[in-house]
Amino acid sequence: MTPRSRLVDPEWPFGGCMLNRRDFAKSLALAGTGSFLLPGLAGMAMAAPRTGAAVRDFDTLKIVAQRLAAAPYDPPHVTTSAYLRELTPDQFQQIRFRPDRALWHDGSDFEVHYQKPGVYANDLVELTELAAGNAHAIRYDLSDFDLSGLPALPKGAAREDALHAGGFAGFKVLYPLHEEHHWKDELIVFRGASYFRFLGRHQQYGLSARGIAIDTAIPRQEEFPDFRAFWLERPNPGDRQLRVLALLDGPSVCGAYRFTITPDDETVVEVEAELTLRNTVEKLGYAPLTSMYLYGDAERATQTGAAGMKIHDSDGLCMRLADGQTIWRPLTRRRGVTVTQHFAENPQGFGLLQREKDPDVFASPDKRYHMRPGYWVEPVIPFGKGHVQLVEIESIDVDFDNIAAFWVPEDMPVPGQPFQLHYRITSVNENPPMSQSMGYAQSSRMSALDTGKERPYLRAAVQFRGVPQGELDEASARVSSPHGTVTDTVLKRRSDGTVELTFDLQSQNAERAEIFAWLERDGQPFTETWSYLWTV
Repeated sequence: MTPRSRLVDPEWPFGGCMLNRRDFAKSLALAGTGSFLLPGLAGMAMAAPRTGAAVRDFDTLKIVAQRLAAAPYDPPHVTTSAYLRELTPDQFQQIRFRPDRALWHDGSDFEVHYQKPGVYANDLVELTELAAGNAHAIRYDLSDFDLSGLPALPKGAAREDALHAGGFAGFKVLYPLHEEHHWKDELIVFRGASYFRFLGRHQQYGLSARGIAIDTAIPRQEEFPDFRAFWLERPNPGDRQLRVLALLDGPSVCGAYRFTITPDDETVVEVEAELTLRNTVEKLGYAPLTSMYLYGDAERATQTGAAGMKIHDSDGLCMRLADGQTIWRPLTRRRGVTVTQHFAENPQGFGLLQREKDPDVFASPDKRYHMRPGYWVEPVIPFGKGHVQLVEIESIDVDFDNIAAFWVPEDMPVPGQPFQLHYRITSVNENPPMSQSMGYAQSSRMSALDTGKERPYLRAAVQFRGVPQGELDEASARVSSPHGTVTDTVLKRRSDGTVELTFDLQSQNAERAEIFAWLERDGQPFTETWSYLWTV
């Protein structure tokens, strides 16, 4: 069955979805993390909502969020000192958290490191520890940080005034992911708007997740609500899970979140949320993911410089429909902005994956792109009718996240009426478990053929991995496109064990063509569906 997808007209000025990771990376290098920072918010800090004492659990947090949603939005205001805001990124890196001051440093496998605001990271959050039914505010304390590497204070400035921040910029959680090591590894970080990133064993930071997406990829400014307060539930000795509560607040939405974090080879973060819209929004994105794609299979033949080398944190969008059909849409380097909608009802899951795991095909070996995880989203409460939206933005810089994917519901929530979200995100190494029983598209190459004719020709080659040796007997390839005629279909097994499908497409559209391909036997697919949008 051919999936339903639609290309959205991208002819509009794009407003604010590209994320500058370089600036945030420089300010966070001391913490050992990557970055995600929203352009235009770099100089803004917010006062914490001071609700920590009123919250004891997720139920009381939901009550607080509902009351806040009924009130007018209170925008953030700057509290970080000018001295901290004006440090250079290299100077800011000299501020180091003292590990011996970590929350639960000696009493749990989990421990929490606080992050100081400054330079590009000035949004403030309130932190509270929940233990034995009691709430304990975590106070900002300059002595938690090693400031010895900072430049001299301005002449006549008081130390406390110059280093004043008023709160934390975020936090990260450490856990011994690698039992062979004698130290704790970074597990998850919450910092910047509603962004968070997490890792499994032997994984490196790449893509990010966030709480909610509002008005992304439409001709108006995107809204970025913030996690303004967190409650950290103290784990018992030997616990293998950590729970974190968070209050989300923004001009159009307010809500309560509970994150249940289970570290493993592929770490799982369970997300529960109750949200209330303050006003009508044009588009909501559930379980939004953001990533970076610069060069991959589709661009290797045309690259200059490090010709043939790949640079990406993710290389495709994967979707699993309610009937079990799996669809793979490889990412590609687009001109301008390309927005596609992939329609479904109650999908089993979707995610941005990094299937390429060969370190030799990537540029900059020190960046370890082959160790970047994918994030796989599985609804616990069904999503209903809607579509997965994929946004691909032209970029020339690895420091910008230019890929976004999220679920858009067909029926929008009503302002003033709470609605619930419940889903899991898994940091998968290559594929989500549900798709490993079928062959999957490992790589694909596309090239335009110059035939001298008015209608363009495309030649494509798709490599499927995981196809058992006997499956090719009496197997056939199905290739379809509503925008052209498919010819010269060839199916063969390669020496590396993959099965290669090649075909030509004569397009009826001079600008783009949607293509679908899969392998089947006796009318039954035994691979996922490869889906590609070719644009001239």
